[in-house]
Amino acid sequence: MATAKNQCKACAWEDSTGNRVDDSMTNVAWGRELGVAETSIRRHKVHSPVLAQSSGFVTPDGADSLLESIDVPAEFVTSRGMSLRDPVTGSWQKVNWQPNRKALHDSLRYEDLKEALDGWSFEPQIIENESGGYTLVVCMSDIQIGKAGQRLGGTPETLARIRKSIATVVTGLKKVAARHLPENIVIWDGGDSVENHFNTPEQIATNDLALPEQIRVARRIFLEAIKAFAPYAATIYFVSVPSNHGQSRVGYKAAGGNVDADFGLEISHQLEDIVRENPSLNHVRFVRPEPMYETAELEVSGTKLAFNHGHRASSQKTHSRWWADQSHGRMPGWDADILCVAHYHNLGLTQSGNGRWIIETSSSDAGSDWFTNKSGERATQGVTVFEVKDGYWRNLDIV
Repeated sequence: MATAKNQCKACAWEDSTGNRVDDSMTNVAWGRELGVAETSIRRHKVHSPVLAQSSGFVTPDGADSLLESIDVPAEFVTSRGMSLRDPVTGSWQKVNWQPNRKALHDSLRYEDLKEALDGWSFEPQIIENESGGYTLVVCMSDIQIGKAGQRLGGTPETLARIRKSIATVVTGLKKVAARHLPENIVIWDGGDSVENHFNTPEQIATNDLALPEQIRVARRIFLEAIKAFAPYAATIYFVSVPSNHGQSRVGYKAAGGNVDADFGLEISHQLEDIVRENPSLNHVRFVRPEPMYETAELEVSGTKLAFNHGHRASSQKTHSRWWADQSHGRMPGWDADILCVAHYHNLGLTQSGNGRWIIETSSSDAGSDWFTNKSGERATQGVTVFEVKDGYWRNLDIV
């Protein structure tokens, strides 16, 4: 970190306001707010005291203890590295490494799900055999973990938006009297939970996570949602469907299997395996389409719901026609009261037939600048939530 004399503008702003440059806004937005370049914000985050203190280089008051000990002015430092001693030969080697990437790696180990649940429990907030008689549906659609290089940032900004949405929903549930809480909460992974790397030629340059990391981050944020909502309903349903970005591929748009070869479905299986290890989560149920199908079905609170990613319709305007055609083949979800679809990243509501509805869900991802540049449009980011009871929806919103 720079000394007080050469302190960066972001550091000076934090010192003067007592606030932090965090993930509540993108780096670009912070840059506009503080009058600096986006690269300055990124550099500030990497070298901020919170991160640097973990390395032992920076004291709690922001001073660089290492540089002070060797009397080197901070403005002379162009990069940081570390020398490691070979335990066999005793010789020293210079190694440049990235502490922030190491921290991410450590947080995404295979054991992360087990560690997140070991010894974890909660205090149920519902009254046994009493509820408001409705179901709350939380749609975590098209989060596309790994997508980056957009005006709305990348994976860190996407995760911050999702966590803010989860916290908002939980805050609302805390305000509801116990006997009026939902009888069920449905968490829907609407598909495209990972960005993948065989959807567009540009992804090799814009992704900020490799595919294995995308999968680990996605499953962890879904587990956070399960844990957050677990106290507030007698039954928690986690619904997953296959999707285009979730498809296992062996090349650009080249499928590596049938519709069941899907990373979103695999994440669902992994979550189910680990949830079964914790008795506190015995009320969590996992719902997926029947093998070789793409639409999941669920009947709750007197309402039949169908869930489909939505990429089979030729456009957002043709979901109603696609659904009507499903009825002729009596395909899964053909007789549902409400069809939930994703894929197009924006909230939509369409009446289809006699009192049947299509709810198209929003996304928390980093957006698609190419689409905004082409159309001039950008959808509202966030998680779509609504309630269902006796065949109807109510309280539809983006949080």
